[in-house]
Amino acid sequence: MHQKAICDLYLRLSLDRDGKTAIERQEADCRAWAERNGLTVRKVHIDRGRSGYKNVSRKGFEAAVTAITAGVVGVLVVWKLDRLSRKGIGEVGKALDDMDRVGGRLVSVMDGLDTGNDSARAAIGVLAELARNESRDLGMRVGSAKRYLRQRGQWIGGKPPYGLLVDPGTKKLVHDPETSVYARLIADEAMSGKTLVHIARLLNEHGVESARGGQWNSSSVMQLLRSPAFAGLMPQTEYQESADGARKYSNRVFPYLDPETRETVSIGEGIITVGERELILGLLESRAFPLAGKRDGHKRGTSLLTGLARCGICGSRMSKAGTSYVCANNRMGRDCPGVSARVESLDEYVTREFLSLLPSLDSQDPLLAVIADRSKRRMDPGAFARRGALVAAIAEEEARRVDLEEARYTRGEFDGADAHVRYDRMAARLQHRIDGLCADLARMPLPSVDISPLLDVGRLNESWEGDDVAGRRERLGLAVDRVVVQRGKVGVRFDGAERCRIVWARGATAPIPSGAADGKLEA
Repeated sequence: MHQKAICDLYLRLSLDRDGKTAIERQEADCRAWAERNGLTVRKVHIDRGRSGYKNVSRKGFEAAVTAITAGVVGVLVVWKLDRLSRKGIGEVGKALDDMDRVGGRLVSVMDGLDTGNDSARAAIGVLAELARNESRDLGMRVGSAKRYLRQRGQWIGGKPPYGLLVDPGTKKLVHDPETSVYARLIADEAMSGKTLVHIARLLNEHGVESARGGQWNSSSVMQLLRSPAFAGLMPQTEYQESADGARKYSNRVFPYLDPETRETVSIGEGIITVGERELILGLLESRAFPLAGKRDGHKRGTSLLTGLARCGICGSRMSKAGTSYVCANNRMGRDCPGVSARVESLDEYVTREFLSLLPSLDSQDPLLAVIADRSKRRMDPGAFARRGALVAAIAEEEARRVDLEEARYTRGEFDGADAHVRYDRMAARLQHRIDGLCADLARMPLPSVDISPLLDVGRLNESWEGDDVAGRRERLGLAVDRVVVQRGKVGVRFDGAERCRIVWARGATAPIPSGAADGKLEA
């Protein structure tokens, strides 16, 4: 088959630094193995600084597995099995099952394992569990070291709060001579009752950069004020630990308590005192800062146009604040005069336009094709990822064929008695590969979706009325990319046609297959 002699490499390193398992060393060893075994390396997938044990996104891993399960390549090569995963046989076993279904192979170079041999799977299972246990034990050792440093009041790593530095000798926090004066200004403004938005705007107006080098916003001010280290107290991040020892950390940070004395531990100098911290936290809890913590009792994403409404001035998202949608940049204190619109008025206008437009569309309208495509992607994202990998591989091979033709006919690189034979051989190999990929794509099934309810006024209105806000927002997301809202005039009644521009989802789509005329699109 066309993909059996082609392989991809997957490389991973939790901490990207020089050493025997550096990315470059992994790639060199894997390429050498591929060359010895007559395989052509198509692509290298890399996850730098990504743990194979924690629950973090690994785009390189996902792309590598998708390439082999889609049939783009026949072999996935890793330097060592623990580079692929440290989550045990659960994740590794699923990947192996998916590869087996399409006849793919997994090769671990340093372990000397190749799933093309029947005996390799048992060894892989043992090594996968060993890698998982090693990561768990390492986590326990690191946790023990952190507890020791915390009890001694030494900074355990990471960037300290704005206005503070880590003394390299004592590992304690000290004032940053360049930023501590602004950090103290933030604290004084907060204690005087100023809102988070006011503080952020004050800093931005005077050109004071945030800790990350950009503009301040209400969230970054709130995070700083809530930080225990801002008051010279040792911080600890709240987490939940699963049965297998893995930890899931939240964004809540609280003062560390010594396990023996149950008292807070000093980490050095603070910008504010412990007493001042209590005062600031009291102001936060009393809702003196309306954007802090809870958002007036409303849950995130409870409004219809969450994620769709956009400010017509700066283009940022608009979110619900009270009875209005408000520009997020303006709410956070960034440089935007802001746009706002009443939730009820904007929702009614967009709903009316949505419910009236869809039934009026011709069955061949491109918007219906986009809606069908998006519906399918939501039904089975994995299938579309595999199709995407095949489409990308076909495009790459087509580009190679064009380059080969230009090399012969434009650049004159095929000279000599045997040049045409060599060209024909290379062209035939490329064509065989393209034909094989196209055949794989044609055989790959896709879900079908019935969009006929969108063309019937009664059924569309009935389903809309029977759905909750989240369901309605999901329906809108199939047909609408965004709703751009312009500023209105004070005292003038809301006019949706004048103030709103609905950007319908009319992106590039594949030709509508047969069957669209009756409202059913079959893959």
